[in-house]
Amino acid sequence: MPNVVTDAALLKGKVVIDPTNAIAFPHFKPIDLGDKTSSEVISELLPGARLVKAFNTLPAAVLAANPEEANGRRVAFVSGNDKQAKATVKQIISRLRFAAIDLGKLETGGKLQQFGGPLPALNLVRVVR
Repeated sequence: MPNVVTDAALLKGKVVIDPTNAIAFPHFKPIDLGDKTSSEVISELLPGARLVKAFNTLPAAVLAANPEEANGRRVAFVSGNDKQAKATVKQIISRLRFAAIDLGKLETGGKLQQFGGPLPALNLVRVVR
């Protein structure tokens, strides 16, 4: 990520969706980030940005498929430290016809979402009655 972030100042105050996962290749293992989540590391690279972790737990093909299934909507998890930024991302998720589930702050929710946590590749549908 440090090579991708060329001008972090442009993102100051902006809502940034972090769909990344810290994965070591070619062995496909989680990268050891110590006590930090991958989103906390990204947030440090983007000081002042309003970072929200989302769209990182499902494979791209599942995200690209119709999110409405079995009388419900596919779940997209979110976590972040800025309540307003999370509300904005949850609105985007809803407009895309997914069901947002808020997991709290990056420190806690991010650990559930990031690669190596319990939620990646868990394909859930929130049933609408």
